[in-house]
Amino acid sequence: LMKQLSRPPQMTIQQVTAEEIQSGVLTNYQVVIFAGGIASKQFSTLGEKGREAVRSFVGSGGGYIGICAGAYLATSRSNGLRIIDAQTVSPKWERGRGEVKIELTREGQGILPKLEGEHSVLYVNGPIVEPAGLPELEDYQALALFRTELAKNGTPVGIMVNSPAIFAGPFGKGRVVCISPHPEQTKGLDGIVLNSVKWAAGQAVETRHASASH
Repeated sequence: LMKQLSRPPQMTIQQVTAEEIQSGVLTNYQVVIFAGGIASKQFSTLGEKGREAVRSFVGSGGGYIGICAGAYLATSRSNGLRIIDAQTVSPKWERGRGEVKIELTREGQGILPKLEGEHSVLYVNGPIVEPAGLPELEDYQALALFRTELAKNGTPVGIMVNSPAIFAGPFGKGRVVCISPHPEQTKGLDGIVLNSVKWAAGQAVETRHASASH
């Protein structure tokens, strides 16, 4: 991500710590990205002050990109930020690591690089979600759907296919994009994160065709 999104002067990216977030550093930026890892550790490391700082940043017009663990972190589960109206379908999350197929939705075609049909993407235990039904949050829109699934380690079969792989929604004045798989680690799909960042920042996005392996 640091390499892909470092495009001065149009775009710069900087790593920040939980302590800096707690101290208000996000006000210097347009978008915050929480990448892969362990969502529960991200949640606890931020602490209550850091979590509120993120919510305030997005609610005031900032953008949020969550990839895999970062997508879990955004959800409305008990140890989530509750900035998108999504919840996990099953508590069994260790679905495995491997390639799955995704396909952009009509809404996704208007935001993400145009990828016709199904495309392979790296998946590593990302969230499988459904609407949480929280009245204070607007419904999310699916930008891409899973078309195949991994279901290892006793995880439920059948819940992943046709569920959101990439989903987005508003939080206050800000925009949230959650990406369950890892397009940033998949050749030809890195434009997905780039367009997501631009869209979350309220910038114009280019949706020209991108190359990727089917």
